[in-house]
Amino acid sequence: MTRLFMLLDCAYLIALVLGMMLVKAGRRTRLNWHGDRGLSFLQLDLRERARLGYARLPLPILQALPKCNPPPAGASQCKRDALDCRIEFSKVVSFSF
Repeated sequence: MTRLFMLLDCAYLIALVLGMMLVKAGRRTRLNWHGDRGLSFLQLDLRERARLGYARLPLPILQALPKCNPPPAGASQCKRDALDCRIEFSKVVSFSF
């Protein structure tokens, strides 16, 4: 079981890296043509693999993970607007001497 989970984790990590490479290369819109839907890195990778398999092209060479976070994928424009305009409250701590 441990080997199976390790194999699944490695496959998932490779898929995420390839998805991040697609976003970094600016090819997200080619695979995610619906402007309001944000696909995850895994879904982007699966679509790219299907495209490469159909065209009989080789998989790209893996690159290192980026040092900064890639741009997030939002569920929709309405959800993205709601996340951008939300009000966050934090605990107020006051010290008096």
